[in-house]
Parts: sequence; structure tokens; C-alpha cells
Amino acid sequence: MNVIVFLFFVLWSPKENIIADGYVDKLSVHVGDSLTVFLNAYKAQDDFVLRLYDLKGNAVARYKVAVAPQERRKDKPWENGFGYKPTLKIKVPPLKSGVYLWNDEIPFVVKSTKAKIIVVYSSNTENAYCNAGGKSLYAFNSTEKKPAAIVSFHRPIPLPRHSEAFLKWFCKQKYSDVGYIIDSDLDNYDEIKNAKLVMIVGHSEYWTLEARRNFDRFIDEGKNGLVLSGNTMWWQVRYHKRLHQLIGYKDYPDPEPNARLHTINWSNPELGYPIISSIGADFVHAGYGLKRDNGWDGYKIVAPLSPLLKGVRIKNGEVLKLSSDENDGAPLSGFENHQPVIDRSILGFERIELIGYDSTFRITPGVATWIAFKKTKKSGVVINTASTDWCSHRGMASSEIRRITRNMIIKLLKNETVFSEKKTLRN
Repeated sequence: MNVIVFLFFVLWSPKENIIADGYVDKLSVHVGDSLTVFLNAYKAQDDFVLRLYDLKGNAVARYKVAVAPQERRKDKPWENGFGYKPTLKIKVPPLKSGVYLWNDEIPFVVKSTKAKIIVVYSSNTENAYCNAGGKSLYAFNSTEKKPAAIVSFHRPIPLPRHSEAFLKWFCKQKYSDVGYIIDSDLDNYDEIKNAKLVMIVGHSEYWTLEARRNFDRFIDEGKNGLVLSGNTMWWQVRYHKRLHQLIGYKDYPDPEPNARLHTINWSNPELGYPIISSIGADFVHAGYGLKRDNGWDGYKIVAPLSPLLKGVRIKNGEVLKLSSDENDGAPLSGFENHQPVIDRSILGFERIELIGYDSTFRITPGVATWIAFKKTKKSGVVINTASTDWCSHRGMASSEIRRITRNMIIKLLKNETVFSEKKTLRN
């Protein structure tokens, strides 16, 4: 090998990544809180430089640590956690609220309770689908095709695949007052009470009762919500906070004596809390967007004068392209001129507008609905794009989707109308 080429390779090639996996003891923290990092390495190294990255790819902190191979616990590691020995214990430095990655791989959230925009990181969904240690809450990726009923947050869990693209895009936008929380933080109303807008992003499928009550309270008090998610609020879950576990007896009898806390679909009448009462649409009325759906892989526009479409050249009946794994839909009373009509008598909302729709399929054909609504005269406004992929690479790759997202955020922050008529909201 040429000497110059060899020296260039040595000096400029990236260092070997010796970290196999890891996790943190708390997925969300405030500045000044304690945080413990658990790392498993391919080989021992006493002076490994552990870097902390933001989602822009910037290293914001460095720590010299000793790392070594670690053995995960043998007793149900998916449920009881991996049981690694601590690698690093710190007080969280003065970082801006956001999503951060140890070694550019291991996520956690730094929170803010004073932000005007709160983004909810879908930590429950990622834990539910994660099969680190052998099992998830799903049979398809669990050992012996038998799902778990309880999964630990103390195991390697990646960034959310349905919102990673959005999170990396949004942190580069010029919003001055943004805070991030995880799903379990929604159980505490103090985490969102000072905000003007709560944003649910990606695939926010697993909600506790308290989280749903707090979201509804936020809207009922005149604040606004932006749901950039699909298959939203599909399952009820609980936490074992001391053991850092997510509980979901989806495929097993739930031992919880209080039937209102059973970890079943929120659409089940047993729970008495339909999803549509909170976000106007649910998975029951729509379904899968890419399976025998006979749709357009996007939203056919029916409200071309919507202020949400400002700056986007799209006409009535044209399609805003958006391939989606799963969608939610509002209840319909039928079709007029081949366009769906929302059943306002079922929802009982003060105002609702359909912006676009797509065909879906689950057990039967369904209709996905992108809607904006106001539940009562005093409540805030909710916009629900009803797609798991609005925030994925499929959605965020579209300049039209990005423009519309900015429009929706600005309108909701300023309490401007989100409906087709030119009328200012009074919250």
C-alpha cells in the first residue's frame, strides 16, 4: 500500500465502535437529575471516550469511561431488564430539551416544563415492539412465537422508526420554545400544563388511562393538540414504575382486579372511553394503508381552501402522497359525490372538517381521515393526520408534508383558524 494512502487511512478512518449495546436507567430527565448509563462492549477498554450526541449529529458531551463485555441476566431479561453493571453515573448537564443519544445509539430525553410546544416521544410503542432479550408484546418477533405480557425499559431500545425522521428534521427548525417528554410523563399533568401545543408523533399506540385523561384535560382547557400519528391510543397499558416495566396483557387474561384498567383495546366498550372522543378517529374505522386497500397511498384532498394547505399547490381531488403502514379514521355516515361524510352525530363535536381521505383495509375496507376539529366552544383545536408515516422517512421526505406540518404548528400556536373559513379561533 502506498505510504501516503496508508497514513490517510490511519488518520482519517473512524475508530472502531466497541459498544455492543446499552440503555439508561431513566428515559426522561431534567437538567441536574442523576442519570446512569449501562454499556456492554465487545472488548474491555479502560479509557473509552463515550460521546453524547444530539439529533443533529453534534457531540455535546464526552466522558472517559471503562467498558467491558457484560452478561445480561438469564431470568426473563425482556421483563426484568438486562441487569448490566453501571458504566457511568452523571448529573445531567445544562442541555437544551431534546432527544439525545449515547454513542449515537442509546436514546433518552431531556425535558422542559416551561416550553410552549411539547413533543411526546413514543417510548411505550418502542418498548412494546422491541424484542431485546427474546420477547416483545408481540408473537411475531418473540421466542417460541409467544409474546410477553410485561416488558422492561431497562434493555436496549432504539429510536422510534416511525418518528425518527421527524425528530431529526424538527430539531433543526427555528422554534424557540420546544420541550420533549416521553409517554410516561403524560401521567403527570405538570409536564404539559404550561404548553400551548402538545404534539403526538409517529406511532403512539400505547396509552395509560392517566395519560388519556391529561391529554383530554389539556384540550378541554383550551390548549391545542397536533396528532402526527396513526394507530393512536389503540391499547391501554400500565406501568410498574419501581421495576421500570410496561404492562400489557394483550394475549393473556389480565390479573388486574379493576376492569377499567385492563390492558385491552381502548375501543373496547368495557373500558368506556372510546378513542374517537379524544382524537376524532381510530384504527377501528380505518386500518392498514398498504394491504389490499385499493387506495391512493396518500390523502385525496377535499378541502383545497384549508389554511393548512397554504403554499402547497394541490387541487380538490388531487392526492397528497403519503404511503402509510396504518391509519385511523373518523366514523362516517356515508358518501356524497364519492366523498366520505363524517358522522357528526356520533362525535358530537362543535366543529369538524375533513381535509383528505384514503382507503384502507383491516377486517373490512375502511377510510383514513385527516381531520381538524374543535370539541366544544371552550376547548382547544385538535388536528389529526391519522397516519403512522406522516413523521417517518416516507412523510418527511416530502416538501409538501414538511410545509403543511409547519403550517399546522404555526396555526395552532397562534390560535389562528385551521378551518377553511377565514375566522379567528377564540379559546
